[in-house]
Amino acid sequence: MTENKPNIRNNLRKRVFKQILFWTIAAALQFFVFSNREYDLYIRLVLVAFVSLIGFSSSILVNQILIPRFFFRKKRFRFYYFLTGLFLISLWVIIVTVFIILLFSIYYLPEAVIPDRKDVIILLSGNYLMVILAGVIHFIEESYQQQLEKKQLEQMSREMELKLREARLNLMQDQIHPHFVFNMLNNLYGLVSEDAAQSRRIILKLSDLLEYMLYECNEPDIPLKKELSFIQNYIELERIRHDNFEVTVSFPEQPGALKIAPLVLFPFVENAFKHGLSNTPGSFIHISLTTDNETLCFSVKNSNPGLVQNPSYSGRHGIGLKNVQERLALIYGDKYDLQISEHEDIYQVNLKIQIT
Repeated sequence: MTENKPNIRNNLRKRVFKQILFWTIAAALQFFVFSNREYDLYIRLVLVAFVSLIGFSSSILVNQILIPRFFFRKKRFRFYYFLTGLFLISLWVIIVTVFIILLFSIYYLPEAVIPDRKDVIILLSGNYLMVILAGVIHFIEESYQQQLEKKQLEQMSREMELKLREARLNLMQDQIHPHFVFNMLNNLYGLVSEDAAQSRRIILKLSDLLEYMLYECNEPDIPLKKELSFIQNYIELERIRHDNFEVTVSFPEQPGALKIAPLVLFPFVENAFKHGLSNTPGSFIHISLTTDNETLCFSVKNSNPGLVQNPSYSGRHGIGLKNVQERLALIYGDKYDLQISEHEDIYQVNLKIQIT
């Protein structure tokens, strides 16, 4: 608050200085250009000083009150109404005062040459011309200043939106980590007492996956090859945990130089293993990915035993899928298409991303 006070004072001083400078020049113009040099010097000085004072006051009212309060706020009728009233009042004050000055001059300065009606009209025209010029200059300055402030506000809004977007992405990505670890630890708990050697293998695999998640996923995008390698390691980890199930994976051997946001594909794979495997015969998971120039097509299809056993069951739940849908919307906007279908005993996800 205290830092803004010097700026306000400096701006006020600049405005006052500009007004004084402008009306000093305006008064000089009225004295040398718009007043007749043939009539008395004293009368010329008094008339120009008074008319300039009225012009200065009118200019302040127009620039500081009428334009910002009515014109810029789209209250045009009120603006023109008060502007017309100000013009008529100032004109009436000037005419009455000039008449008094001329009467005084005739009575006390009988030998002085006084201005006639034509000279007074020219002087008033010059004065109102200065008022109009001051208003135009002020309008241009204020419009330019408002445009700058609007651009600054838009820039600040964009920066805040980007920061908020980044914070949301980081939050959702951070939620994926504990969600994944929670599921793995739950499964690991049941194996520790059954097969210690198998548990050690799982722990080693899990440590490799966590290393990827902690150190490779801090970038906004990573090579597609690393993401696919992570998913394959996860599938191998699930193969250790499960014996009898059908999993087919079709990934390109050379995915190219495409990059993708980390852990965008993985939640769909994890969800398939979480809900697609059971002790019932025929459970399966089919995972495939293809790339075409800058388009990525990812598909996960799995059996859905939960729907067969409970018709009200739906696999579309869990923090992982919810987060990945929000992340896709934030990162790729309208450059992705996600289709999730669930019918009979099959659950399928088709994701298409246009990567630029």
